Amino acid sequence: MTLPKVSIIIPAYNRGHLIDITLRTAINQTYRGSYEIVVVDDGSTDDTAAVVRSVAPGARYIYQDNVGIPEVLNRCVAHARGEYIAFLGSDDALVPEALERQAAVLDANPAVGIVHGAAWLIDGDGRLLRIEKPRFATGDYVRSGRDEIGDLLMSNHIVATTVMVRKRCFDECGPFDRRFSLYEDWNMWTRILKQWDIGYLNEPLAYYRVHTGQAGSIFRMAAPRILEANRRLHIEAVLADPDVGARYAHLRHRAYARHHNMVAVRALDEGHWWYGRSQAVRAIAANPVDVRSGASNLALLARSLLPRPVLRIAKRARHGRDRASSARPSLRLTSSGTLGTEG
Repeated sequence: MTLPKVSIIIPAYNRGHLIDITLRTAINQTYRGSYEIVVVDDGSTDDTAAVVRSVAPGARYIYQDNVGIPEVLNRCVAHARGEYIAFLGSDDALVPEALERQAAVLDANPAVGIVHGAAWLIDGDGRLLRIEKPRFATGDYVRSGRDEIGDLLMSNHIVATTVMVRKRCFDECGPFDRRFSLYEDWNMWTRILKQWDIGYLNEPLAYYRVHTGQAGSIFRMAAPRILEANRRLHIEAVLADPDVGARYAHLRHRAYARHHNMVAVRALDEGHWWYGRSQAVRAIAANPVDVRSGASNLALLARSLLPRPVLRIAKRARHGRDRASSARPSLRLTSSGTLGTEG
């Protein structure tokens, strides 16, 4: 039996209402090489199975009892038969040229283990929000993975649903770390980049869905303290690593300041005033001499000291702006199975 060159892996849990678009964009790729679609259903109780079998009867569908992230990702990787593995969220979508562009980078650069790209962020209704990309990226690039780790230490700038990885990377670097309930991908990419180079495509390769409320992702639903614990676990692992820790020891203060800043923002957004304030103070203490981060952290601290009625008014104003986004174009599936926009 001839094995596919690429495996698109889709971990799914109760996504019957969204996985239709995901699958159709996986099917309608311009890539001329051989590829398979692998859906690992992590214990869905809705009609995910029926939708997969109807829309993508040629996909390999595997049902299992719920094990959660990151173990479901490890099982996706284990089921993949391709030389390259493309990650796709069950509520996300690919642009038609995604596999073609990603695979071309890996084909042309044997030392590259990971290739990723920019992504359109969309809301739960498919409305376009903005393009997500690394802050430092000005164009396509291929560079040393160990150089990338310095930027990756500050934040996880790699959108997982734009990622293609050589399967060999998992053979050499091991599976996703089960200690993480969040940021398992951030940790995995960093471990791979200790040994492999990285490629980046400065154009949207996917549509990454950002949910709110009860439909939110595990990441967006996580309590600020869980967010803090998982981020800190990753940063500590990088800085304690004998291979790369010493190289990036000079970034320790900046990394922890950024870490506490991000947790403070989440805490304050969710109304955890005391915890948000404590995180803002820790961000300032982590890097008191950095003028740029200091200004941001002082602004966060000032925000945490505002009277709660003022904060509630500001939150309602943000929600009003979010509702105004309904005028933005939204994704729709055309009769040919490709994505377009309407509105």
